[in-house]
Amino acid sequence: MVISNNATAGFILGTLNKNINKKSKAAGQLALGEKIRNAGDDASSYAISERMRVCIRSLDQADANVQNGASMLRVAEGAIQSQINLLRTVKAKVIDAHNDTNTDADRAIIQKEISQYYDEINDIAAETTFNGKHLLLGTKVSESVKSWYRLDHAEKLQGSDDFGFISGSEATLDGYTINTLSTHSLSGGTADVQRKVEIKFDINVFKSQLDHKAFRIKHPGGAHDFVFAFGTNHSFNGENVSVINLNLPSTTDVVTDFKNKIGQVLNYSWTAGQSSDYMTLTLTTIEAGEKTNDISLYSVEGVFLPASPGYEQADPITNLPESSVKITNIQQGADGATASWSWDLSAYNSADMSKAEEFISQYVGQAIQHSGNGQYYEFIDSSKAPTVGSISKINGSTVIDLNNIRSAVNSGKTVSEAFADMMISKVGSLATAIADGSGQVTGIKFNATVRGTAGNSQKISFVEGDLRDYTLDFKTLFDSKGIADADIAAKLDGKGFRFYEDTTQSKWVNVLFVNGVNPNDDERPPSGGRGMDIDTLVVDLSDVTDFNSFLKTLYQGDGDKNPEGLSQLLNRTSDYFRLLVDYDKGTMTIYDNRRYYVANEAKIADGVLDNVVSDSRNSYVNDLVIQHTDKSSANIHVRIPQTTMDQIFGYKIGDGSLDDYSVMTSDKREFLLGQDYPVKVTGALDKGLQYLIDANTLIGSQIVHMEFADANIVTQVENTKAAESVIRDADMAKSAMDMAKYNILAQSAQAMLSQFNHNSSDVLNLLQ
Repeated sequence: MVISNNATAGFILGTLNKNINKKSKAAGQLALGEKIRNAGDDASSYAISERMRVCIRSLDQADANVQNGASMLRVAEGAIQSQINLLRTVKAKVIDAHNDTNTDADRAIIQKEISQYYDEINDIAAETTFNGKHLLLGTKVSESVKSWYRLDHAEKLQGSDDFGFISGSEATLDGYTINTLSTHSLSGGTADVQRKVEIKFDINVFKSQLDHKAFRIKHPGGAHDFVFAFGTNHSFNGENVSVINLNLPSTTDVVTDFKNKIGQVLNYSWTAGQSSDYMTLTLTTIEAGEKTNDISLYSVEGVFLPASPGYEQADPITNLPESSVKITNIQQGADGATASWSWDLSAYNSADMSKAEEFISQYVGQAIQHSGNGQYYEFIDSSKAPTVGSISKINGSTVIDLNNIRSAVNSGKTVSEAFADMMISKVGSLATAIADGSGQVTGIKFNATVRGTAGNSQKISFVEGDLRDYTLDFKTLFDSKGIADADIAAKLDGKGFRFYEDTTQSKWVNVLFVNGVNPNDDERPPSGGRGMDIDTLVVDLSDVTDFNSFLKTLYQGDGDKNPEGLSQLLNRTSDYFRLLVDYDKGTMTIYDNRRYYVANEAKIADGVLDNVVSDSRNSYVNDLVIQHTDKSSANIHVRIPQTTMDQIFGYKIGDGSLDDYSVMTSDKREFLLGQDYPVKVTGALDKGLQYLIDANTLIGSQIVHMEFADANIVTQVENTKAAESVIRDADMAKSAMDMAKYNILAQSAQAMLSQFNHNSSDVLNLLQ
């Protein structure tokens, strides 16, 4: 009989233990709802799941931080909006104060209200908090910008005078003169010829024959009648009648009396001479020339004076026999010759354009003066603008543009003909063309303004105006300093010059060169004010590529960084100074456009003398961290600009104050409001409003950032939780099935093991 060991029972026991363990695990999964209860369940999945749970906790906190950050920004946004509303009200008050219907007392009241608004804006900046943290007071310097402030006096900008634009550092604009180049006397004038009338009395004529005989002598003022009669107690119906008394010793005495009467009453139109025999009178017109031949103006004739009540009759002296009294025109009046001077232009009797250029080059800038009318006829060449040859240099001159010769020559005219046509059109009858036998114009004859010998004293002078000016020879200066085109902007940065009339100490013009302007810098305010009339042109040379572009930028601007040049500035602001430039020579000329002698000196000097000086000021922001991730390098930083009044208006505390932003003077009101014409200047209020609007725009964009960040965090949390759930959460149905399965298997194993144990006991009982 063999008794074996219970190997089967041992196997059943092992299986029972396994099923119990699996049943316990399934029960644990059902109890926790997780298929991974600890690292032993699935080490790698456990590690992944734990990392995801850490991430989910971090994201939940980041979401809370972002929402708090957005709430904080909305507090700042509302505060700045209140500041914007207050500053808008301030602008309305300034516009009200700028109305001259307000008195100074009214403006003082308005200023009190504005000062309260300024204080309230500062209070909002100081008192706006979130959870005890100040929001609108900066904690960090965001940038250091160039700022400007205006002094109550002008001072020379440091280093602006060390380039040496002006020889000797200061010079005087030379005085205005008119220089005579040549003079030509007019000649050939001859006197006008007077008209002469002879009245010849026969030596044998009887006084009785002359009784009641009449002469009429006409003159431009009318007529005068002379009647011979015995005695003077007679009345005749005529024109301004004078009676010649025949009761004189002899006929010669009567003729002499006649002559004397003519001299008495017609001394303004006729003169009378008497021959040696006293019987012949010669009447000569005081005037001369052909007009004295007009019998409606001048005549000597017999006249009939009819009788009428109270008047006696007189017969014409010419009724006597011809030999008794004879009236004869012995000399006709005649016009004298007009003096003249001829300008020989035969060298330019050509339609060759080279001859036109030669003529224009020779005479441009000169002028002809006619002493008879005192007028100047000045030659310019408009095609040479903006050089000195394109402008008039003589005050009140008649300008003749020689550029028109070019178009006339192109159309077929000779240079001499084209010029003569232009000259005659301006001078009129004082000039006539001289032509040769073939009709070609070979010169111009200038005539005197008066006929006769008086014209012989007149002159034609060639002159040239010399402006009150100063020429800056940039080309020579740059060459002497060895300045290459690429170095112009750098070498001239911060340099400049000024010009002014020295008797007007408060009025001058500055030119300041800079090598670029930082767009973040404060806008430069206009120079002057406070009793100073200063115009400063800041010329940005950063885009200058060569010498020619330098001159053009200085003269006319570039339409971009330099909206206007020095020429436009002077035309807009200066009473007297104007500008010329010669690009070929590389020169620029500043001149006084008054074109006459001025006692006061005008000067030009190195250096910029200005009451607007630069400084630097710090721009502050409140830099706050809003946690977005668990990585510090990826944190969200929000920046809230400081909105105190010094930051809004852009002044440096200590150098400026709110007193500079009042309405009590016109200059300050204009500074606050700005201007649109002739050059746009943004007012301090508009700049301040833009600063606040930009600040709120920045905050608004950061709020949007927060909102998008919040939405992104929520998405990350949702998807990370879903992924972690897949890894760790239990499949409840499967776990329940496993638990039921392993419970049944465990119970079966227990029953089988019990049976095996019972069999072994039976065998032992038999052995006993």
